[in-house]
Amino acid sequence: MTALERLLVSVVAAVVLLAVGTLGVRAYGAHRYNAGRAAAIEERAQTDAAAVLKRTRENAATATHQAVSNATITEKKHEEIQPVRERIVTRRVYVGSALCGDRPAATTEAESTAGSDSADSPGRLVRRDVERDLVALKLAVEEDLATGRACQAVLKDEGMVP
Repeated sequence: MTALERLLVSVVAAVVLLAVGTLGVRAYGAHRYNAGRAAAIEERAQTDAAAVLKRTRENAATATHQAVSNATITEKKHEEIQPVRERIVTRRVYVGSALCGDRPAATTEAESTAGSDSADSPGRLVRRDVERDLVALKLAVEEDLATGRACQAVLKDEGMVP
């Protein structure tokens, strides 16, 4: 082999070694990059899972606290509304100046006792359907007011309002 051929073979070998070296370094760099990326993804997934678990625990604690608060509100409302409900339901509604305005509640003429076999005079009592509606309205208003007062009491107990 001549010196020129040896030089050419050496140059070709050097180029091949340089190409193989370059490809090796690039492959090693890509491997390191992918390994680092996979580690970062794994770390982020673990962080996210821990955050979700923490938030789930916080939500469960909040739900438990809210359930206790709701039970307290309901209990206080029922304690307060029971005597009011009994008073509203058992008391008959009579016609008075509040319901009739300026008109008298009954006729000015006295009725004979022979015309009535009931204990209540028909001119003084409100009709049953009107009484039912008035009682239902009173109960609804009293229940709403009792609910509001119970909610305020719980909010004060928890320090949410002064």
